[in-house]
Amino acid sequence: MYPRPAPDGREDCICFLLRSAARRASEHYTRHLAKIGLGLPQHSLVGMAAAFEKQNGRPASITELAKALDLDRTTLSRNITPLLAEGLLTLEAGSHGRAKAVRATREGRAAYRAGIALWRQAQDEMIAGLRADYPALMAGLAAALDALPAGMPAANPPAADSDS
Repeated sequence: MYPRPAPDGREDCICFLLRSAARRASEHYTRHLAKIGLGLPQHSLVGMAAAFEKQNGRPASITELAKALDLDRTTLSRNITPLLAEGLLTLEAGSHGRAKAVRATREGRAAYRAGIALWRQAQDEMIAGLRADYPALMAGLAAALDALPAGMPAANPPAADSDS
């Protein structure tokens, strides 16, 4: 028997359970998307870049894309790098030479479209596995996220998070 994942061992740590669930779900979607050579984060990033440009008539800045994906700029920049090398995204000077803009290339948009059916299959399997719990789970997670302030500064922030 393993100890419960909380410092005092008497209750479940919400963060631990959410991170564990997120890792397992990401692995599930990534297994499906592996057929096109992308993981879930890469597929989402390319799709969000394409969707932002389609909706707004211009590519997203790194800051806008980071906000849309709920990532910090440093993590987003690190995630963009391999997609630039693969030719799925480009990074351009933004308007007036200020912010950098992220644009999905033709190849990136094609890869995203190719992954939609694979994503749908993974999504349907997740929903089937959750069965009747799915609506309540989604509503509860959305409510919990809405209740938490975004970017809340930590009282004593850790030096580095090696589990990101």
